[in-house]
Amino acid sequence: GLRREISSAATGRPIQDVIQTDAAINPGNSGGPLLDSSGNLIGINTAIYSPSGASSGVGFSIPVDTVGGIVDQLVQFGKVTRPILGIKFAPDQSVEQLGVSGVLVLDAPPNGPAGKAGLQSTKRDTYGRLILGDIITSVNGKKVVNGSDLYRILDQCKVGETVTVEVLRGDHVEKIPVVLEPKPDES
Repeated sequence: GLRREISSAATGRPIQDVIQTDAAINPGNSGGPLLDSSGNLIGINTAIYSPSGASSGVGFSIPVDTVGGIVDQLVQFGKVTRPILGIKFAPDQSVEQLGVSGVLVLDAPPNGPAGKAGLQSTKRDTYGRLILGDIITSVNGKKVVNGSDLYRILDQCKVGETVTVEVLRGDHVEKIPVVLEPKPDES
C-alpha cells in the first residue's frame, strides 16, 4: 500500500506517504532496505504494527524519494534539520471544545521563531482568568485544523524559510511572517 500515514513512536509527529508492506520486518530491521522484486531500493524499513507483539503484522517503510532529501541533509550538515515554529500548543481536544479549528498557541517563547515574529501565548490576567493565545488557522495558505496538519505543513518547509502564519487573534485574523529555525538541539 502507498501513501499511508503513521505516527512517530518517538515524537508523535505524523510520518506521511509511507509504504505499507507485508514483508517481514523484525526487530533490528529498521534502517534496512525494502527492495522490489528486481532488487531496486524502494524504501527504508522503519516500523511494524503487530497486534500480537510478534514479528508478524504490517510493516512500514519510508519511500526512497523521501530518503533522498534526508540523505542530502546528512551529507551537508551531518544531521537532519527539521524546521520549527518554536511553540507549544494545546491538545486538539481543547481547541475543539472552544468550537474553533486550528492550533492554540500555549507558549511562544520570545527567543523562538514564533515569539520573535510576535505570536501571542495563552496567559492569565491579574484575576487568574485565561486569555487565549493566537489560534493558528493556516500556514502558507494551507489550512491547519489540528497539530498533525501543522507538522505536515512544516515537514514540507526548510530551515530559514519564511512562512505566512494566519492566526485568529481575539475576533480578527492576522497574517504573520515567521522565519523557521532548526530545533534547538539540532543547531
